[in-house]
Amino acid sequence: MFNGWLQQLLVGIITINQILTAGIAITAFSLFLYSLSFNLRDRVARSFAIILICVVVVFTAEALESSALSEEMIALFLRLEWIGIVFLPPAYLHLSDGLMVTSGLASRGRRWLVRLLYLVSAGFLLLLAFGLLLGPLVLDGQPAYLQRTLWTEVFTGYYVLVMVLAWVNFGRAYNHTLTRSGRRRMVYLLAGATAPALGSFPYLLYGSGLAEKYPYLFWGTALVSNALVVGLIIIMAYAVAFFGVSWPDRVVRSKLFKWLMRGPVTASVALGVMTIIRRLGEFFGVVYSGAVPTAMVATVLLMEHAITLVAPLWDRLIFFGRDRDDLALLQSLEDRLITQNDLRQFLEAVLAAVRDHLQSLSAFVAALDEEDLSLIVATGHSPLLKDANLDDALQLVAENGNNGDEYVWGDYWIFPLHQPPETDEGQPILLGILGVARRRGQEIAPDQRQALRLLLRRAVL
Repeated sequence: MFNGWLQQLLVGIITINQILTAGIAITAFSLFLYSLSFNLRDRVARSFAIILICVVVVFTAEALESSALSEEMIALFLRLEWIGIVFLPPAYLHLSDGLMVTSGLASRGRRWLVRLLYLVSAGFLLLLAFGLLLGPLVLDGQPAYLQRTLWTEVFTGYYVLVMVLAWVNFGRAYNHTLTRSGRRRMVYLLAGATAPALGSFPYLLYGSGLAEKYPYLFWGTALVSNALVVGLIIIMAYAVAFFGVSWPDRVVRSKLFKWLMRGPVTASVALGVMTIIRRLGEFFGVVYSGAVPTAMVATVLLMEHAITLVAPLWDRLIFFGRDRDDLALLQSLEDRLITQNDLRQFLEAVLAAVRDHLQSLSAFVAALDEEDLSLIVATGHSPLLKDANLDDALQLVAENGNNGDEYVWGDYWIFPLHQPPETDEGQPILLGILGVARRRGQEIAPDQRQALRLLLRRAVL
């Protein structure tokens, strides 16, 4: 009887693990759709979207393989899983390159290395298609897997080498990030980045004996690993969300939280309820039960209703601060309306990104109020601003008109912030200036100039 309970416990662990595997695929796909709302011209957001697609392929194939009945279908899904695995290394190097550019390190030859590694991964994909990357299916009581070949060993070395190189780049990007908020988000991203890298590789290739001898240890470890993957992917998405959007922190957190609750959380709960009811039906001898689709529909409707009711409450409890009173008003207005504190946080985030790109010690934004400039936000150590007359900077911009992207004002670069004209014949309207401290002899690289133009547009907004 005790052995029977242990067997039922193992079946339960495997079932929960299957639900989590499908939940990872749902969460990754949902976050990929959410990432489409990022500014995909941002290199970090683009590379993160590629990583999410790889995770979707890996865990969708794994979920389908766990429920397949024939050996042919099991082998097919195991091979499809490798389509996502082979492209994870260049996607991670791509992400690390984007982070290094964001922190002020010029790309140089890294971009070409990323493109080369995508071609190398495409070569491994061809080996997979011709049956050289992996051997035949192995079914010996433990979870099914494909036999290793010589090319499997080569790919494993390639996977480890590129991942190590990507993490070295992550460390360099973190060390070159100057601002406290930038470092905090970098820590979130690095913590989340461990999940797809470690959770997607098929360790059963090398640990099939362990899975057969110690099934409780194997499936328990898989259960914990999959649970961590879900949480860390969400943390990674939260960190990346700030790289591609023109929203203040509060709006980013609120939108991501609502998306997660209405998307992957609702879908995963519905899938879990449906699976449990189907397994209970099979336990009592009912092959198919009409309660399965009924329970799924009821779960989705109840979750959506609960989210709608609770959303105002969690906005006040989770996203608290000095603007708690303002939030009650903002919830009845359009999301695009922001508080003065939101505006200051947003401009500080823009200045932090500009300083990281140019490795500058200080920066400021000043707005044109009638005919005078008034300082709105200043970050870093700004000794020049204490005694400087901003009207001199305004006169410098006025004398040069719209010629050039920036002007040198003492130890600062001055970037005019122009509102685009409403018509083709109209003239841009000067809204203010953005100043960045410069080192003697420092020049702006082409990669940095392209990124600065996007940041200046966000400041104009």
